[in-house]
Amino acid sequence: MGNCSTNLSCCASSKKTIVQDKVCIDWTASVAAEVIYADNISQDIYASGYLKVDTGTGPVTIVFYSGGIAGTALETIVVATGSSASFTVRRFDTVTILGTASAETGEFCMTIRYALS
Repeated sequence: MGNCSTNLSCCASSKKTIVQDKVCIDWTASVAAEVIYADNISQDIYASGYLKVDTGTGPVTIVFYSGGIAGTALETIVVATGSSASFTVRRFDTVTILGTASAETGEFCMTIRYALS
């Protein structure tokens, strides 16, 4: 443990500064996708969190993108009303939420980690 004599990316610099932020929001989803998180700090971020759907008539979809909403969808998660889902995603910069009606509500929470140069 702790041996950085390899060429692994985690060992490229023993003096990395890792920053951790937490983002939590209450949301109301609509039938149009809305951006609920956008990153402009780092291209190499990692996040873990959850989406909880409290009320509504149908499922809610969150999508993690690289390159903004016009870029590549990296991960898509569909959550039914009254349920929650956890996730761990990396190398994304934008998160959108999409409901099936304007009545879905819930909570989105994620802890973001990124390295500062």
